[in-house]
Amino acid sequence: MATTLHSDPYTKQRELFISETGEHEMRVLHDDGLYRHLRFQKPGTGIWHWDLITWPGSLAIRGDIGEGHIFTRVDDMLKFFDHGQAEHAINAGYWAEKLDLGRDSVKSFSTDRFVEWCTESYPDVDMDSARDVDFEQDATELLDDNSIEWDFEDLESWRDYEHHFIIALHAILWGAKRYHESRKEETP
Repeated sequence: MATTLHSDPYTKQRELFISETGEHEMRVLHDDGLYRHLRFQKPGTGIWHWDLITWPGSLAIRGDIGEGHIFTRVDDMLKFFDHGQAEHAINAGYWAEKLDLGRDSVKSFSTDRFVEWCTESYPDVDMDSARDVDFEQDATELLDDNSIEWDFEDLESWRDYEHHFIIALHAILWGAKRYHESRKEETP
């Protein structure tokens, strides 16, 4: 059953993740306390597969769904991601703060955020032109060409979490939930 989340800015990624992983299974490659290696994939294919690897204080995700990320926070990072989280209810901002490379490492220019900023700050901007902007440099040129004042602090308003990072967060949460469910089934 699909979960409806209100005010989820990443609905597109959530729905894509759900549609592409419906037949995925978990394989435990290693499970020794906080040292784990879990693989998630549809049998017979490596498309959309990923591994979750944990050790005390860290979790790494790698595979076909993104560029790979390492998170650090608490001893049991699977519990960290799964604790109190509803199915598919990722916490992108908070979780990004736990990246080894920092939260800004997974942010990039977002046309949607730029259009929102223009709409709020300068409603007279040609929104069709704003929607055609794909890069930060193009955004600044559009504003400069229209004599619209902006400063470097505005750049942060135009950035959002990258598509593949959001998919990776869904994969981590989904995987953590499957792992914990499997452990409950094994307990007599």
